[in-house]
Amino acid sequence: MTLRSEGQFNTVVYEDEDLYRGMTRRDVVMMAEADGATLGLRESDPVDVVPEIGRMRVVAAFIDIPSGNLAMDYPEVNAVVPRRIDPESGTPAFKSIVARLEPVRG
Repeated sequence: MTLRSEGQFNTVVYEDEDLYRGMTRRDVVMMAEADGATLGLRESDPVDVVPEIGRMRVVAAFIDIPSGNLAMDYPEVNAVVPRRIDPESGTPAFKSIVARLEPVRG
């Protein structure tokens, strides 16, 4: 899922901080703490996000989000978002992308 922060208007980012979610940087993948624990991750550990196209190295951040879901900031995440249309709504499929996380070790 892609999201915007309160310090962002359309595609212009005015602040790195996201007061809504308590983030102080934008190079994060947000997830449920239980999902991070399953992968052996701690807050700020490096992790690769691997969707169907590309790969992006960010750091883990835990927020109140349903288990099994990930969230990243727009427009940063666009680099790994496939350019496809949701068949039901006819809109870009930015909110329904399957990705796996690969913890960076060593």
